Amino acid sequence: MGSMQERSIVEATISDLASYLQDGRTTAVDLVTAYLLRIATYDTRNTCLNSVPLLNPDVFEDAAASDRRRAAGQARALEGIPFTVKDSYKVKGMTVGSGSEAFENLVANEDAFTVKALREAGAILIGKTNMCPMAFGGMLRGVYGRAESPYNSKYLAAAFASGSSNGSGVATAASFAAFGMGEETVSSGRSPASNNALVAYTPSRGLISIRGNWPLYPTCDVVVPHTRTMDDLAAILDVLTREDEKSVGDFWRDQPFVKLEQKLARRATSYATIKDRDFLRGKRLAVPAMYIGEPSTGRAVYVSDAVKSLWSTAKAELEQLGATVEVVEDFPVMRLYEDPSSHWPSNYPGEARLPNDWNTIERGTLIAHAWDDFLRVNDDSNFPNLAAADWKKIFPQLPQDDPQMMFSEVKNAVHWSKLASYVETNETCHEPGKSKMFSIPNLERAIKALETMRKRLFEDWMTQNGYDFVVFPAAGDVGYAESDVDIELARHTWRNGVQYSNGNRCLCHLGIPSITVPMGILKDRRMPMGLTILAKAYDDSELLKAGYCFEQSGQRRALPPLTPPIRSDVVADARAQPPTAAPALSVDICEATKGFSNKAVLSLEGHIGITDQSPPGDNLPTLQVFVDGIEMSANGVNLSHAHDTAWHFIGQWTVSRPPAQDKRNSVSVELQGTVL
Repeated sequence: MGSMQERSIVEATISDLASYLQDGRTTAVDLVTAYLLRIATYDTRNTCLNSVPLLNPDVFEDAAASDRRRAAGQARALEGIPFTVKDSYKVKGMTVGSGSEAFENLVANEDAFTVKALREAGAILIGKTNMCPMAFGGMLRGVYGRAESPYNSKYLAAAFASGSSNGSGVATAASFAAFGMGEETVSSGRSPASNNALVAYTPSRGLISIRGNWPLYPTCDVVVPHTRTMDDLAAILDVLTREDEKSVGDFWRDQPFVKLEQKLARRATSYATIKDRDFLRGKRLAVPAMYIGEPSTGRAVYVSDAVKSLWSTAKAELEQLGATVEVVEDFPVMRLYEDPSSHWPSNYPGEARLPNDWNTIERGTLIAHAWDDFLRVNDDSNFPNLAAADWKKIFPQLPQDDPQMMFSEVKNAVHWSKLASYVETNETCHEPGKSKMFSIPNLERAIKALETMRKRLFEDWMTQNGYDFVVFPAAGDVGYAESDVDIELARHTWRNGVQYSNGNRCLCHLGIPSITVPMGILKDRRMPMGLTILAKAYDDSELLKAGYCFEQSGQRRALPPLTPPIRSDVVADARAQPPTAAPALSVDICEATKGFSNKAVLSLEGHIGITDQSPPGDNLPTLQVFVDGIEMSANGVNLSHAHDTAWHFIGQWTVSRPPAQDKRNSVSVELQGTVL
C-alpha cells in the first residue's frame, strides 16, 4: 500500500491512486505506463505470468483524455484508475474470444454493461485477462495459455476444475492494475481470489448486470470483481451496481418466470456504509463441519492440515470480534444439492426439485441457445451465429486418459459437436424476454426449483437456527501446477475440496451470494488461502459488512514474492508539472531482426507532433523507449526536425531475445515494446 515514505503503485489502493492523481504527483498516462512496465517485466518476461495477453490498443489515448478531464475540473468517481477485464467481457473494437480458438477473432460491437459503467466513471482499461476456453475447464490452457501463480510456481493460480478467471486474479495480485473484473459459473471468481490473496464478491442475482459477457451456464453466471481490499471493492460497487435498463443478454433479469424480489430495495445507497469494524459483534456464524475436516453428513471434503491451522486462527479472530461460531454437522443445501437421493424435509414440495433431465439440458440446449443469442446480438458478420463457428476449435479435443480430463465428472461433459444443432433461427433474441431459449422444455420448472431450493434449504435453515452468516475456508488445499501432465499430481488436484472452491456448483446455481477475503498463507505451500462468507440472497450489504469487519481485524494479504517492486513503480514525492497538451506520437516502423547469439536488433522510426502553440525550436522532446520493461539508452535515438510542428526520430538497440515460453501455451511470442 502506498505510504508517505515511498508512494508506489504496488498494492496501491484506489484511494491512494486517486490522491496521487488529485495531488498532481502523477498523471493517468504515467499510471498506465507504470502498470504496463510491470506487465512487460513480469507477465510477458522473467516470471512469464501470462495473465494479460490482450492490451487495450487505445490505452494511452484513454489515459490522455482522462488527464484532460481532470485538468478541466471534470474528474469523475474513478477518474484515471486502471483496471482489467476477463476475455469474456465485451470491449468495443477488441476481440472477445472467451479464451477459445474458435472465437479468437470475434470483435465486440459494444462494451459490456460493467465495462461501460467503469469507463463512464473515468476508469481506464489496461487490457483483457487470460482464461480457459469458454470458461469451461478452469486452469486448462486456452488460446492464450493460462496465467501462473505470482506466489509459488509449483501451484496453480486457481482451482483446476473451476478457475477460469485465473488471469484476473493474477493480474490484480501482481499489481498489473488497480482491480480486475472476473466472472463465475462454479467457483471461477472465488478460487482465483483465494489463491491470490484477493477479495472476491459474488453478488445476488441481478445486482450487477452481466449483459455483454459471454455466458457458460446462464443459470449460474455472475460478474465477480477482484480487488486487493474491501475498501477498493466498495469504491467500484457504487459504479457497478447502477441499474441497467436493458435486460437482453442477462439471463436472470430477462427470464419471465420468477421475479427477483427486493433487488433494488436492498441495494446500498453507497457502499461506503459497509465499513463497520464492529459489525460481527453478536452475530451467529454457522461453519459446515465438512469444510474444516470434521465429521459431517455430506460428501467427504479434503482439508489439509495447513488449512485447518489457518481456520483455527480465523475462528479465534472471529470470536474476538464478538461473533459466536458454531460448527454444524449437517449443511442441508449442499447435502441435498449434491445427493438428491438424500433425506429431504418432509414438507418440501416435490415439484420444486430439478427435472431429471436438467443436467443434460443445461450442458447442451441451454448453452447452445445462450451462445447463439450472444453471437447474434454481437452482430459480427464473421460470426453471425453459433453454426458459423468451428466446433472443433471451441474447446480442446483431449483424450479421456489425459490428466486434464481423466478425473473430471462425466456428467459435466459438453457435446461440442452437437451444440449448433440444438438451435433454430432466432430472430427474436434482441427482444426482452423473447429469446427462444425461454421456450426450452422444463426451463420454467428448473428456474423455479433453483429459487425454491435456495429459499427452503438455505435461507429457511438459517432463519430456523438463528444464523446470520455461514463461513468456511475457501478450499481444502491448492492444486499443483503440473497437474495437466502428471497423473499423480492431478489425482490430488481433482479431489473434492481442491478441484473447486468449497461450495462447488451449488452456490452460483442457487444464487447464494458470497464474499471471499484473505485468511492467510498456507505454511506448507506458501500460497494464500481465503475465507468465504455466505448470506441470504439480497442481504449483500450485510454480507459485505461481515467481509469488511473480518478483513480489518488483521493483515492477512501478503505481497506476491515473484513480482517485487521495480523502479518505475515509485510515484513522485513532489508535485509534477501540470500536464501540457499530449504530443501526437506515431510509430512508422517497429521491427526486430535476429542478431548474434540470443540477441535481437530492434529498430524504431516515427514522428512526434507538437500539439501546443509553440514551435519545436531547439528544445528536444524527451522520448523514452522500453523493451520488456527495460528502458533503452537515449543514445540510441536520433531526433531531427521534420517540419515546424514535428520531430522525426529513428533509433536502434541490441536487446535480449524473448525467453523460451512454456510450449503448452499457444500464445505467440514477440518483443514487447512501449514508446512514450
